[in-house]
Amino acid sequence: MKNICARGLTIKWLTVLTAALVIVLAGVLVLSFYGVPCIVDLKVASSVRLENDTEQWDRFLDLPIPVITNVYLFTVTNSEDVLKGALPVVQEVGPYVYRQNLTRRILSTDSSEDSVTYEKHTAITFDQELSGDHTEDDMVTVINPALLVLTQITSSVEQLVVTGCLEKIFPPEYVKLFIHSDVRTLMFEGFPFANMTEEMGYACNIVRNQVIQKTKVMKNVEYIYNEEFPEVVQMLKFSYLGFKTQHPDGVYTVNRGIDDISKLGTIMRWNYSPFTPYYGRMESLNNDTCKRVRGGDSMIYPPSVSKDSSFEIFSTDICRTVKLSYAGEGTYEGIKGYRFEPSEDTFYPVTPNVENDCYCTKRTLNPKGEPSCYLDGIVDVMDCFGAPLLLSFPHFLYAEKYLNGVRNLAAPNKSIHEIYLLLEPNTGIPLQGKKRVQLNVVLRPISHMPFAANLPETVLPLLWIDEGAELTQDLIDMLNDQFFDIVKIANGVKFTLIAISAAAVLVAGGILIRKKYIHWGKARIHVINK
Repeated sequence: MKNICARGLTIKWLTVLTAALVIVLAGVLVLSFYGVPCIVDLKVASSVRLENDTEQWDRFLDLPIPVITNVYLFTVTNSEDVLKGALPVVQEVGPYVYRQNLTRRILSTDSSEDSVTYEKHTAITFDQELSGDHTEDDMVTVINPALLVLTQITSSVEQLVVTGCLEKIFPPEYVKLFIHSDVRTLMFEGFPFANMTEEMGYACNIVRNQVIQKTKVMKNVEYIYNEEFPEVVQMLKFSYLGFKTQHPDGVYTVNRGIDDISKLGTIMRWNYSPFTPYYGRMESLNNDTCKRVRGGDSMIYPPSVSKDSSFEIFSTDICRTVKLSYAGEGTYEGIKGYRFEPSEDTFYPVTPNVENDCYCTKRTLNPKGEPSCYLDGIVDVMDCFGAPLLLSFPHFLYAEKYLNGVRNLAAPNKSIHEIYLLLEPNTGIPLQGKKRVQLNVVLRPISHMPFAANLPETVLPLLWIDEGAELTQDLIDMLNDQFFDIVKIANGVKFTLIAISAAAVLVAGGILIRKKYIHWGKARIHVINK
């Protein structure tokens, strides 16, 4: 009888031990699937938020990744025929590859709203190695953008006056609608016009001053001031992308992510305002959509990215926000990431009636000379650039009807003409990204200007830009050291604890069951023997 009681006591202790081990296992599971991820998330958050005297802060000030910009120009091979009314025949030339090095100059920080205010500065250099056989000395035949702009921003009366002064406003090689220019001048150095000379004469000097006034808002026009009289404009220069290096693209105020990591990199204000002055009208139904500054600057994102995430990027190049949504998984250098892309209707109206859409500015007349909203795969960016320019995806991706307006332009290819972003989901670090856009101008007859009187009615592509960045090997190593190695160790510890706890429960449970079975059997024999 005493042995039976002792065995019962042993069974009770085994039961208590097994229950305790089950509780320990449950605790280990909670710690493994909740506690460890929380610890990792805290580690990630502390390494990516914008805090002074950290590696992330240093990377924020001086971006360690070069932004590679591939420029493809459209040279017009039948310019004389175009002046007579023929559709342009274009030939794509390039890439002309440039390296952009981005730095931020901190203006202030504000801990009360968890923000940092800065200017972004860009240094651009030509990369001959990546450009291959293409050089900046290559000659291309393109529309004279400065002259074309003048024809489209002046009234009929002004056009008559301007025509009489063209030879004094433009140098001899630029007094025509199509020019033969080297790439260097066209892209960044700029070609001069409206130069102040004694030969200008009184009447043409008045026209020159009008030209200066009308080009004040143009991004692409640089003012060159007189050395002796600094307040006097000596001449103007026009280039496609020179403005990117001449001055910062505005003042940004962004969230540092210290108080709330999910807001990391979100632009709170641009040029000290939460709104832009470029889009929206009294009669528009969705002005807040267009005018409010939303999203980030495309360089920094919060961690813990999911497939349900979407991102908005505010681009000063087009003065508006573009939304990117999850499009699938991808890999870069063996690192898994989530791919985000804009929708096909990015340059289409948001409202059912295009006339009521806030992106409908009607600032650039269509090829028939009529006010137009566009928003058919093309968006009018005159308010942003100050010049009658149209923006689209390269090769009129999602705006294929415009392919009929030019000859010899290859059909769009989504894989090489779309915008995309590949993010490492745990850290939010961009692994790879591409911003691809195309600039276009409207061609239409200008009856008051003989050199443009017979132009065809069409939209002519000028160039398209493939701007991208990829994580360098140094940053890949940093990502491995600071995150993936920690995750591997954490996962190893997690699964080791789970395995040990589960094994202990199984062993204790097995012993308990065996003891109970033996105890039950002996107790039954004892009863039978009695």
